[in-house]
Amino acid sequence: MISLGVKIPAADGSSLATDVLLPPESSPRGLIVIRTPYGRGWHLAEGIEWRSRGIAFICQDVRGRHDSAGSWEPYVHEREDGAALAEWLQDQPWTPKCVIASGASYAAGTAWAFAAETNSADRSFRVGGVVSKVPTIGSDRVKRDPSGILLLAEHLAWWGEHGDSSSSREGFIPALMRSDSALLEHLPVQSMIEKVGLTSDSPGWWTPISRAREREPYGSDDLVSAGELSELDVAGLHIGGWDDAMIRETLRHFASVGRGPQSLIVGPWAHDLRPGMVGETSFGRLQVEWMESVFSARPLTVNRVFDRGAGNWSIAPYVTGANCVRLEPDLRTAPFSFTHHVEEGRNDCVVWTFDMEIECVLSGAPSVELKVHSPEGEADWIVELSVVDAAGVTRSIARGAGVSLRSGTLTIDLDPVLHTVHPGDVLSLRIAGSDFPRLARNLGDGDRYRGTHSTALHQSFSGSLTLPILGGTDRG
Repeated sequence: MISLGVKIPAADGSSLATDVLLPPESSPRGLIVIRTPYGRGWHLAEGIEWRSRGIAFICQDVRGRHDSAGSWEPYVHEREDGAALAEWLQDQPWTPKCVIASGASYAAGTAWAFAAETNSADRSFRVGGVVSKVPTIGSDRVKRDPSGILLLAEHLAWWGEHGDSSSSREGFIPALMRSDSALLEHLPVQSMIEKVGLTSDSPGWWTPISRAREREPYGSDDLVSAGELSELDVAGLHIGGWDDAMIRETLRHFASVGRGPQSLIVGPWAHDLRPGMVGETSFGRLQVEWMESVFSARPLTVNRVFDRGAGNWSIAPYVTGANCVRLEPDLRTAPFSFTHHVEEGRNDCVVWTFDMEIECVLSGAPSVELKVHSPEGEADWIVELSVVDAAGVTRSIARGAGVSLRSGTLTIDLDPVLHTVHPGDVLSLRIAGSDFPRLARNLGDGDRYRGTHSTALHQSFSGSLTLPILGGTDRG
């Protein structure tokens, strides 16, 4: 049986459009659930394939998107609407005992929300597995950097294409930026969205800015809290990419789910996870095998993590290197200072380099500790770690950001990595006062989101780089 556009009621009566695909000749031996803001129709071919395997398949438009009624407020209603879907499934005579919640990006967040709502209640079925690809589990995680600063380019691009509408404006923002290269320079930031024809008082646009401006605790609006993740008893398949902005989230979820076998695939991919195959690893094939193992009640444990320095896949469990190596710059290259001034287009930087004499494997999140000073007060500190190989090819492998409100010590955690460094390679650490347009700029006037003018910021510092190393011994 195939039923398209089934109207499933939410708790407030809003109807949520859902496609239901059941195996044609037998009771389903499992069920896959996807809840997405990007259009359930994109998943019909996937559902037909699973249906032919004896697996039921459900895909639902989230509230306010495509054919679902209600107001589109990202991440606000996903727990209650996931619970409403679970209630509906509870009443269906064909619902199997084993369910897998699946999704990518926003839909990965709804998958975790569905798992949390389902496993916290007494039901005839349970979520036995979650497929989580490049997950965004809350507004903060995708609209703010861990430093708390607004991810400016991402916020404008995503809301400009998907905001204040039941459908999407695919390609609109890239096309607009080609015709207006100064779009992201508009001040104040809070009214930038008006330049693309949308309103600045929409909650979807304003809430992430407000949370950044008020310095709300990062991640406090997650759909599923860290505590709830630690209590979940589900098998997990976590898929991410080293070039994806959500790599920290992929690895955080992998480490946080408290019970059930957790599997991890991380490749040299960005958020779109393309290409799907590198070397002998196809995450699509592995994903299907893993899901079949969950439906068979014998979940596999998969470890496939790409080492970009070695150019191959590791099948060992991903862990943070227990040995920390602390590197300090050559003090003869001091002073370490620069000036950042938005109006002059000035973003000076300092570069530290470290010659590597032995082979080692960086595994985990490097960190930078800085003793900082900026007489103007609040200052941004942007760090980027790159590897320059013997042929002179530079590859950025991790970045991080921090904000200081006064002089003192600041520790900045960088993105996690798995990267073999070879003798003759050079580590390059770039330190600057801005990462525009990725991050909203510090204007020096105390309010980067409502300000319209900027002042020069003079920043000075000293510090060190700490690397997590697999094997070897601690040394400074």
